[in-house]
Amino acid sequence: MLKDRHLIPLKPALYNDFACPECGTAKPDAVKAMVLGKQTAAEYKCASCGTGFVRDLPAGFTVDLPIAWRLSDKKPYHPANGTAEDWAAYPDYQVPRTERYNVQRKVFKQCKRIVVLNTIDHLYGHVLLKLLNAQHYLDKHPEIGLVVIVPKMFEWLVPEGVAESWVFDIKLKEAWGWNAGIDAFVHEQWDRYDEIYLAPGYSHPEFSKIDIERFSRIKPMELGEYLTTPPHITFVARRDRLWYSSPFAKFLHRALKKVGFFADIAVWWQDRMVASAIRKVRRQMPQARFTVVGLAKPGGMPEGVEDLRTMRMSLETELAWCRAYAKSQVAVGVHGSNMILPTAHAAGCVEILPYDRYGNIVQDISVRYDDRMQLFLYRFIDEFATPAAVSRHVISMYKDFDIYRLDNSVNIF
Repeated sequence: MLKDRHLIPLKPALYNDFACPECGTAKPDAVKAMVLGKQTAAEYKCASCGTGFVRDLPAGFTVDLPIAWRLSDKKPYHPANGTAEDWAAYPDYQVPRTERYNVQRKVFKQCKRIVVLNTIDHLYGHVLLKLLNAQHYLDKHPEIGLVVIVPKMFEWLVPEGVAESWVFDIKLKEAWGWNAGIDAFVHEQWDRYDEIYLAPGYSHPEFSKIDIERFSRIKPMELGEYLTTPPHITFVARRDRLWYSSPFAKFLHRALKKVGFFADIAVWWQDRMVASAIRKVRRQMPQARFTVVGLAKPGGMPEGVEDLRTMRMSLETELAWCRAYAKSQVAVGVHGSNMILPTAHAAGCVEILPYDRYGNIVQDISVRYDDRMQLFLYRFIDEFATPAAVSRHVISMYKDFDIYRLDNSVNIF
């Protein structure tokens, strides 16, 4: 077995490098691994006190806060360094689902030693962030095959070089719950391999080391192209992640959105703000081009703006959006997972950051640089910023780029 903290052993020996949560005896007996959908866990039994329990494996968003729970009554054992999500207590985990979600096992090369990267999650950004871990295993562990467990809607992003992909036609919301059908399929594959490891699937990989072209097959904008291509700005404008004009507008929207009427007004108002920002940039940069993307109905943009918004996603739409990002010096949008792919392809961004997301700052930004260009190319502004404030940043990021790059990235030791 390989010794690497980025490889969690599953077979022939299952990870048990921890103490029994009931009595503290080290290294409980491992019974079986469990891939339940979002959760990757394992069943254990303590040789000292006899307690049988299930415990999160250190992968995904449970790397630092794994929970354990007793098989007999589902009593939770929280880690000493904080509280963890007691997922076993939620209603969706009470009755196991046997659906297999039209799973397809796609084999690209035969391997007897594999590392499994489970990307299934109930949140879009979580799936994407975990999938980006694939590059590490392809580059650092070419001696073992990478098997990616992936929702079908993300299959287009699986990079070349993986040994296998196990593709589940599962909706994001279905990842939340006890998916016994997924676990059964995984265990049916178990005897095919001599050694199996689990990839931790870190939630926030080092983006400056990620080559997004290997995932999207679309080359991102390089800084050498920043001033040699026409200025292009892409706005991400979703109807479910809004740019508000004021605290009152945000309050009113959240209070009345259940009625349905004000939701449309809020989206219309956001469109007006985006259009206003575009017009202000155009006054200073008449050569600039613009694209608007997002899950929303198209319309309401100034003449000449490429409006690629839609309410129905497809592979063609995903690729069209990525091509728009890749020709953009700046991507503008509200904080959220909707900014991961734009910032992975565009040279920089202006992000509208809500107050309740200060603790998540930069988590949705694919930071591509490891020097002071970070500070210049990634801007964060108030959630109630005006179109004028957004446009000022965009204009500066283009007009001041050359001198800033020379002073801070070229003329240095």
